[in-house]
Amino acid sequence: MFSTNDFIFTSETTPDVTTDLVGCVSQVEELIGVADAINVTDSPNCKSRLNSLLVASEIKRSGLDVILQLTGRDRNQIALESVLLGALSVGINKVLCLSGDQPDKNGPAVVNEFNGNGLIELCKVISGGTLSDGTAIKNPLPIYSGAADDLYAQLSKPDALDKLVSKLEQGASFVQTQYCFDYDVIKQYSERLNDEGSFNNCKVIVGMGPLKSAKQGDWMRKNLWGVNISDEILLRLEESKSPVETGEEICQELIEKIMQLPCIGGVHLMGPNCEKGSARIISHFK
Repeated sequence: MFSTNDFIFTSETTPDVTTDLVGCVSQVEELIGVADAINVTDSPNCKSRLNSLLVASEIKRSGLDVILQLTGRDRNQIALESVLLGALSVGINKVLCLSGDQPDKNGPAVVNEFNGNGLIELCKVISGGTLSDGTAIKNPLPIYSGAADDLYAQLSKPDALDKLVSKLEQGASFVQTQYCFDYDVIKQYSERLNDEGSFNNCKVIVGMGPLKSAKQGDWMRKNLWGVNISDEILLRLEESKSPVETGEEICQELIEKIMQLPCIGGVHLMGPNCEKGSARIISHFK
């Protein structure tokens, strides 16, 4: 998927607080045969959910490719290596490596033995056929690790690009970014990556998502890290007679404009209960 020159579409699903595995998997049915892959999140916002690898495995069995999100927040080296071996054993070989949302001081205890960079390096070690301690893996398989990025940080922090390039050097083969609904920001970002010259063999997938209302968008930009949504977009949603349709149209319009930008290889559609809306957006282009 990451070696093709095609513009790719990924989406996202978050397992519920439930014991209903079938119900969790059914949420992505409309994306099967439509999306190139779907991310399964890893207990976002420090909230326990049905195990992400279990959900990802069942989605993979349904015929939809999976990118497993993995954080270093909750697991030590032993647990992380076990998860990665488990993922490979069921055909999941794409992992978005994240440090993870951090709880406040009164929240649950965290491990944080590995951050996103450390997880990328760990994936590289396991792809080489051993565990961190040198133990040989029977039937080793490669892992395609991915890094997260923030377009606004790239344009405002002088060292941000060097940090992203270092993740590629550590082994990352794709990048998925935080939300961006601003064409000019995406264009500047693409030009910055293109000028750097290290991203020709790396899929950079820009994040956005089908906003359902101005209220939702306002809450997201105030409460979720890395989410930037302009007042102009919120006003358009607020004035719309059908904000759900308008939210999807905003994504479609932006995707059409960025598909030919250098170093932009796809779009990642995310957000609360975004699966059906994402499927409609992607279907518009296929």
